[in-house]
Amino acid sequence: MYILVTPAKNEAENLPDLIKSILSQTVKPNLWVIVDDGSTDATPEILANNEFGDWIKTIRLQPHPRDITFHYSFVCKNGFDYAIDFCTQMQIEYEFIGLIDADTLLENQYFEKLIDEFKTDPYIGIASGGIYYDNEGKLELDSVNKEYPRGTGRLWRKTCFMETEGYLIEPSPDSISNIKALLIGWKVKQFKNIIAIQKKNDK
Repeated sequence: MYILVTPAKNEAENLPDLIKSILSQTVKPNLWVIVDDGSTDATPEILANNEFGDWIKTIRLQPHPRDITFHYSFVCKNGFDYAIDFCTQMQIEYEFIGLIDADTLLENQYFEKLIDEFKTDPYIGIASGGIYYDNEGKLELDSVNKEYPRGTGRLWRKTCFMETEGYLIEPSPDSISNIKALLIGWKVKQFKNIIAIQKKNDK
């Protein structure tokens, strides 16, 4: 039904919870690619010890100069390119392409609910749930971009992804993807009733 990509740089603290979150999904991805961006913590060991099935693949990028402007999109694009090539080679069918950051937790029906929205409206090209923060046990919706799909927890319809030239190496790849989709007639949506919790980054 869908393939999923996660960029990971020194995410040993977050990866175990993310893995549990994806394994708990009522609709699991056909393929999940985790891109280790040269982590120096226990991230490689966590990924190497993965015993959850051959539908989870990991790739490790070689050390390279870190550019804060383009780096995130570079890492993600490596994951998308690998995932799409792997599916082509292995003849794995999928209708949607997803992105989830390592610091995000999802309600168990997250992808099931999101895919249902795509099925309800064939003109939706990109969608995500709402991004919430856990503030002492109370979920608070992130006030940024309440109408447009968020970066983490987003799904592209495969056709839309391809028609908008995939994931570009740009400073704001998600925003650019949204704009390109809108320009050629796709709808982009954020469904705030579908919950993704992003851990606060105190680094």
